Amino acid sequence: MTVLTECETRLMAMYRQLTENPQVKIFSAKPGQIIDEYGDAREVFEKISEWRGINLDPSLQRCFVRFSWFSCHWRIERAEGQLTGEFTIRHLLTSTNVEAPDIDWGDTPAERQLYSDLRVIDHRPGSGTGAFAALRMNPDMPNPEVWFHDFRIGAFKMDIDYCDYLAALAITKGTSGWHYLFCDVSLRGREFRHIASRLEDMLTVFSEMFPECDYAPLRQRLDERLR
Repeated sequence: MTVLTECETRLMAMYRQLTENPQVKIFSAKPGQIIDEYGDAREVFEKISEWRGINLDPSLQRCFVRFSWFSCHWRIERAEGQLTGEFTIRHLLTSTNVEAPDIDWGDTPAERQLYSDLRVIDHRPGSGTGAFAALRMNPDMPNPEVWFHDFRIGAFKMDIDYCDYLAALAITKGTSGWHYLFCDVSLRGREFRHIASRLEDMLTVFSEMFPECDYAPLRQRLDERLR
C-alpha cells in the first residue's frame, strides 16, 4: 500500500470531509491517482529544471503531491446560507504545461509577460466561471508567485507560496472566493460584496461542521480585508 505524504494526507482528509458528509451535495469528485512513473519530488523537480529551465526551490518539495487529478465540486445548503466550492488540482509536472486559458493578455509588456508566465495549478471547470489559480513560473523565480485570476475582476497576486496554497485549500475546501483572503484587496467594494458575504458564511458554517480545523487565522484575514 502506498504511503501518503503529509500534504497528500491533508488533502485526502479534506476530500473525505466533503464527500462523506451527508450535508454536502457532491456534483463531481475524483480523489486522484498517484503517478509513480513521474518519480518522487526530487526527480520531478529535476525534470522541470531540464525541460523548462526552472530550478524550483528545494523547500517546495515538502508539499509535493503525486495525484494526477484531484477534484471536487460541491454545495452546502443551510439556514445560514448556501455555500459552493470547487477545486481541480493537477500534478505539478503536468501544470508546467498548462498555460493560462483564453484571457485578455493585457495592454502593457509587463501584463503580457505575466500572463505568459502563468501555469495553472487549480481551476473550476464545473462552475463555469473560468477562475483559476496559477504559478508564475520563469527561470528567475525559484519560488514561483501564486496568482488568482477572476474573469469578472482581474488577476491578483496571492501573498502565499505553493505550499501555503495547498494548505489553505485544505482548510477552505475550495469555497468560492477563498482566494481573496490572501490577496491585497478590500472586500468592502461593491464588486466584492457578495464574496465577503460568502466568506462570512463559510467561516460560520465550517467552524461548526469541521471543528477540527482552526479558522481563526482566516477570520483575522477577512476582518483585515473588511476594514
